[in-house]
Amino acid sequence: MTTEIELSIQAPSAELIQPLLQDFETQHRIRVKLRVLSWDTAWSDLVKVALYGDGPDVSEIGSTWLGDLVAMNALHTFTPDEIILLGKASNFMPAAWQGCHISNQSEVWAIPWMVGIRLLFYRRRLLEQAGVAEATAFQDAAQLNATLQRLQEQGIGVPWTAPTGLTHTTLLNVCSWVWGEGGDFITPDGKRTQFADPPALAGIGQYFALGRYIPASVHHLNALQPDNQFLSDPQTAVTMSGPWLFEFLTRAQREEIHVALPPGRAFVGGSHLVLWKHTRKHEAALKLIRFLTQPEVQMTYAPRIGLLPAQVDAWAAPPYSSDPLWQVTASGMQSGRGFLITRAWGLMEDRLANEFAALWRDVLAQPEAALDVAIRRHLEPLAKRLDLVLGQS
Repeated sequence: MTTEIELSIQAPSAELIQPLLQDFETQHRIRVKLRVLSWDTAWSDLVKVALYGDGPDVSEIGSTWLGDLVAMNALHTFTPDEIILLGKASNFMPAAWQGCHISNQSEVWAIPWMVGIRLLFYRRRLLEQAGVAEATAFQDAAQLNATLQRLQEQGIGVPWTAPTGLTHTTLLNVCSWVWGEGGDFITPDGKRTQFADPPALAGIGQYFALGRYIPASVHHLNALQPDNQFLSDPQTAVTMSGPWLFEFLTRAQREEIHVALPPGRAFVGGSHLVLWKHTRKHEAALKLIRFLTQPEVQMTYAPRIGLLPAQVDAWAAPPYSSDPLWQVTASGMQSGRGFLITRAWGLMEDRLANEFAALWRDVLAQPEAALDVAIRRHLEPLAKRLDLVLGQS
């Protein structure tokens, strides 16, 4: 008799993973009912699963969603024996494994699956045209600023493009500048914010100061629109995006476009697989997680959705071991980090996304205004409000 379990994922279509699930069914005689969610609505869908204790047995979750689901007491904690079965910490990229814990706690609540990283993409031809040395163009925040200034002075059409609307991507970008200044967003115990402390404010100021290099014609791009701008306009010099951009590069563009790590440490995120506490098909669900996190399965599926495998062994094989673009990425995966996951992180991430969008509106509308004043006006009141909430949790 064939067992049936349910898996929910975020993907453009079921066809991308269905062949792998058919292989799993053949190997284990376990049928997988697939539920495909949109990234735009997945969080609210999974909150309902957590609240009602009904739904998929296994789910893909965004790496920053873990703390809230743990706080809702909705997830299974993986035992030491289960972790041995699924893969110990050394099998996975360090930053990916870090995101499977609540900060300062030892319990493992998730298993890494797909990985994303923020990278700087640039056109080598435009750097050369502006007389910028590629080897040092992005080595730190000051040099990145100098590079963009030089590109602007030399008449490059769009020195820099980045999303400036209501999007969590701004937080994923700005964190590298914050970490580069020795700052952070929340204390390890989750009891106090740190994004309004001087080191974090310095990094946020450096990032938003780059707004001066975004021409008015591309001021209000959002979500993935900066990716499209960069790919379609040969006069757009630098952007910040994820590994999916590799998949859209033409053969000619792969000769011209290269990648660099952002200043500070690159943000490493992606998605995890979790086992819901309500499942009655525990062993079958564990077998599915084990199957999906195998290196060969990750190497097959990850390129289809523009993300990266979390398994270390996958990076020892081509194209990751041979392509220069992927080698830079691998370096960033090793040195990068994710956010400190706390039980209230989702709340803080949502509030920061809103304030960063409002800050961008001010910065672009009044570029001559004092940037540090605008940043403090937006972030200090938010920090005070959140500290009241965090102190009670």
